[in-house]
Amino acid sequence: MNPSSATMTAVYITRFGGTDALEVRQVPIPEPGPGMVRIRVAAAGVNYADIMQREGLYPGGPRPPFPAGFEVSGEIDAVGPEVIGWTPGMPVMAFCSGGYATYTVTPARMCLPVPPGVPVADAAAIPCQYFTAWHALFTLGRLSAGQTVLIHAAAGGLGSFMVQLARQGGARVTGVCGTAAKCAVAQDLGCDAVIDLSAVPDLETAARDASGGQGYDLIIESVGGDRVEKSLCCLKPRGMLITLGVAGRVPAMVNTVELLANNWIVAGFHLTAYMEDAAATMAGYSRLCELLSAGNLRIVIGHRFPLGEAAKAHAEIEARRTTGKVLLIP
Repeated sequence: MNPSSATMTAVYITRFGGTDALEVRQVPIPEPGPGMVRIRVAAAGVNYADIMQREGLYPGGPRPPFPAGFEVSGEIDAVGPEVIGWTPGMPVMAFCSGGYATYTVTPARMCLPVPPGVPVADAAAIPCQYFTAWHALFTLGRLSAGQTVLIHAAAGGLGSFMVQLARQGGARVTGVCGTAAKCAVAQDLGCDAVIDLSAVPDLETAARDASGGQGYDLIIESVGGDRVEKSLCCLKPRGMLITLGVAGRVPAMVNTVELLANNWIVAGFHLTAYMEDAAATMAGYSRLCELLSAGNLRIVIGHRFPLGEAAKAHAEIEARRTTGKVLLIP
């Protein structure tokens, strides 16, 4: 096959809107330019950021029409000029533009080797959510042994990594989930305590009780709206709240007088800037390989959909019917 004259399947976002804005197309297989590699995709990660991009809510996101997806795993299929250290056949996981596809091209610097022992088709669950968890907890949050952390959506793809990494870092972890079934997943991952939002009348009281009345050194939330205010009430003095999403689609307003009175820190997190911190990222990658090799980290993949069912995958995530990572398989 001559890739330059062949076509592949790719999913495009044709306009801002609902899941019907996703369109499966046949397009030419791309050629890698200077500094680029082409990856034959084994799996593409589905992230809430993909949904925000589809809805036009992602800060600085692309304008339609554009190829969907930014995270894949697979084998390098071809390399462009000026690429050093990568050759065809190497298994990689990578950030990209247009990952919902049979092939994708991306700068070689956006690739990482698939960790030893990890199936290539599972590795797409790692880049976005593992490194978000790593950088949010340790690079930004500076979490240390003996501290307490409250993690919202603890049974999701991101939450599953956060719970495990925080526990491996010696922290005491309380997980927040929307159902009893998801709480069971979070507890199995190592949470010291879990809060079922469907069963408690008051998040603040339940969270403070779970901390023994002491509150938390670090809280990670991704919902926005009043969830931020309720979470702030659970912080210790000098504690930090990190927000890394607006799944509730309502931005939060923060009372700065309360911040002053309690010496609270509120920080936003966006992964792209943190991945440019090469030293911190490689420390995270080394820790990833170490934990996987020792059997102390699980890659939780809850759902795999065929590439052509990208719209269904988005709908399941939006309806909060998923646990663990969601993947698309070409």
